Amino acid sequence: MKQVLKIGLDSAAPFPMHTDYQSEVFEGFEVDLLRIIAKSLDLEIHYEVSLWKDILEQLYRGELDLICSAVSVTPSRMRILEFSDPYLQFRLCAVINQKDHLDDLSKLKNKVIGVRAAAEAEKYMLKHYPAYNLKHLDTNREMYEALLQGEIDLLIDDSPIAGGFLKKHKALKIGTFLPDTDTQYAIAMKKGDLKLKSKINGVLHTIRKNGVYQQLFAKWFTQIQL
Repeated sequence: MKQVLKIGLDSAAPFPMHTDYQSEVFEGFEVDLLRIIAKSLDLEIHYEVSLWKDILEQLYRGELDLICSAVSVTPSRMRILEFSDPYLQFRLCAVINQKDHLDDLSKLKNKVIGVRAAAEAEKYMLKHYPAYNLKHLDTNREMYEALLQGEIDLLIDDSPIAGGFLKKHKALKIGTFLPDTDTQYAIAMKKGDLKLKSKINGVLHTIRKNGVYQQLFAKWFTQIQL
């Protein structure tokens, strides 16, 4: 019998990492990646969908086996969780309307800035621009809709996720990339789950060596600026 892993999935569906699990077609870079890992390790995966602000705590409490849903590797998270080798590098960026111009975040003190609750973008803004007017939203869809409707002046997001939304919403663009925000996504696991971590790293190493990773990257990130 195959080992079953409970995989935490962000309900906000950060495409192209993955789409909404309840949608007609569930797909994305991380969906393909996990499918390859599961096949290679003879695992069966069951997805558990949660709000992002809850999902890391669920993993820490042992309610999930791992998360592969645009999890940024940070020093604070590494103290309480295990991480696989990174599978994607990216930056934080500011998304604005096509008609607007932005080259310096220091000029935005009187603007309303959208961020996702508990995301690294939110933490970055709270640390570097604590006096700014932030609007905290639970999902990507809410955040981008707020920008399109003029409820916020701009939003801060991970560049892969921003790229996915910009392909859909041509009225928006990346205004600038935030300085010193080079970050990586990796698969998060329970602290001490070293055997599973080693097996997953083995698969990641293999697909980079045999070209499968490069094929996945080209499939999902063509024309997306990371």
